[in-house]
Amino acid sequence: METRANLANILVVDDEIGPRESLRMILKPHYNIFTAENGNTAIQILQQNEMDVVTLDLKMPGMSGIETLKEIRLIAPDVMVIIITGYGTLKSAIEAIRYGVFDYIAKPFNVPEIMCIIDKSIQRRNLNLKVKEMLNQRPDASVMGDTLPDSTLSLPSEVKGFIDMNAATEGSSSENQNCLEFSKVLAFTLEEKDPYTSGHSERVCYYSDIISKRLSLNPKDSNEIRIASYLHDIGKIGISNRFINKKGTLSSTEWAIIKQHTRKSIELLLPLNLSPAILSYIQHHHERFDGTGYPDGLLEDQIPLGARIIAIADAYDSMTSDRPYRKPLSNGEAKNELVKYAGKQFDPQLVTIFLDILQEMEEVFMVRDHVRTPSISY
Repeated sequence: METRANLANILVVDDEIGPRESLRMILKPHYNIFTAENGNTAIQILQQNEMDVVTLDLKMPGMSGIETLKEIRLIAPDVMVIIITGYGTLKSAIEAIRYGVFDYIAKPFNVPEIMCIIDKSIQRRNLNLKVKEMLNQRPDASVMGDTLPDSTLSLPSEVKGFIDMNAATEGSSSENQNCLEFSKVLAFTLEEKDPYTSGHSERVCYYSDIISKRLSLNPKDSNEIRIASYLHDIGKIGISNRFINKKGTLSSTEWAIIKQHTRKSIELLLPLNLSPAILSYIQHHHERFDGTGYPDGLLEDQIPLGARIIAIADAYDSMTSDRPYRKPLSNGEAKNELVKYAGKQFDPQLVTIFLDILQEMEEVFMVRDHVRTPSISY
């Protein structure tokens, strides 16, 4: 039996005493519970105690839920945050997602639902910390040279164990979900170190997913594209940031080093026994429709569909994001670039589909110049 000292610490933040106390009583038998009636008190508690999970209301007097969330991310970046609110809007949901909330729940919630979500959030945090420890122990390519030796590019056995841990009892669908969860964690942990790429994989996954949905792909194919979207750039951990974030034109030698990241991605991921489809999407997302891409110079339909989808999502997000070597393009400018390179770099049919989706999004609920709407769950 777990002792109280070994239980996870949960901070419940809500200005209304009824919901706050209800949640405290529900969770107390299973966790160490702290409560706060406003954002300022929550921040003080977080400064003095290590929390595993924070449940956070959005509409509070004084410091709002979103303002509190921003402060939480500064002082406790590893804590899992779950929004529980009766006043949610699309805008607040999108803003919360940008700051890395684990889930977003509308009041009134049911007890089994909240218990399940909190349990999953604790599992995610434990995995986050394992992956972060693993990456912190990895040599830095910027220190060791242009690239890390291939012998250093490996994942520890516990990572494979996480993916496998429920599959034996719950079947392949559980294995796929564990793989997706790990993919998210690994991508987020890597991007945490670079403000220019923060959230990139999440957005690439979002854009890829809406294209997959429009194509009515089956659940297996869609999930494989999601996983590949999160992991598409993982090989860059073996490439020095002085090349990846270089201001100015890359030399031919530097460009050759950058292009190694697709090969390094596959070498890193092979021990995880991911499906051949996932690996092919990652390996070929830099192929070009006209056959001039890398690593294999594949042409048109020779390029796997998932890789063609990710290529568009990756390019669109990169163009509309700030980089050390250039300012972001506007949404309109980025769409013009997609049109310009349709049939050359990108699958023209997929470009048309993606542009139609963006137009619909702008007309329905995103009348602004910069689209940033990653979905909270898949």
